[in-house]
Amino acid sequence: MDRLENQKEEKKGILEDMLSFIRYTPNREADILAFMEKYQKSDNEERPTILEHLRCCMDGKEYPNPYAYSYHYTQEDVSAIGEILDEYIDCLISAEGNPDFISKCVRDAVLKINELNESCEGYLVDTWRRERLCAFINSAASTAGLSQEKDVTLEHRMW
Repeated sequence: MDRLENQKEEKKGILEDMLSFIRYTPNREADILAFMEKYQKSDNEERPTILEHLRCCMDGKEYPNPYAYSYHYTQEDVSAIGEILDEYIDCLISAEGNPDFISKCVRDAVLKINELNESCEGYLVDTWRRERLCAFINSAASTAGLSQEKDVTLEHRMW
């Protein structure tokens, strides 16, 4: 079961990839352009605030992340998927090699990821992450004792 516990460490790469899309590093030139684009696309009542943020950016003062409006998921969503994967591994450990119980663990984890991804408008799990998540889930199920010839997530996943 130590091999299953070690799989919890393997999820870090998946989570880091998800976080990389929502981490922000200020870049004044790019941020000025982002504020200008946001201004052009915004409603009239939002424009004064955007201009204020743009002015702060231009003057080298502190300003909010101009890309935050385009993020479809948050760091909390990434943490939630990490918790789902940890619960999945814990479930596999408690399955003690029982194929039916392992299959239930897979189903429960995939359904929870479906729900979370849906709440993020489908942006949390893109094609690249889907492949990595499937590999993670399938590998852990195999390590737990489920003999498989196909992707065990396929039956339940919507991502």
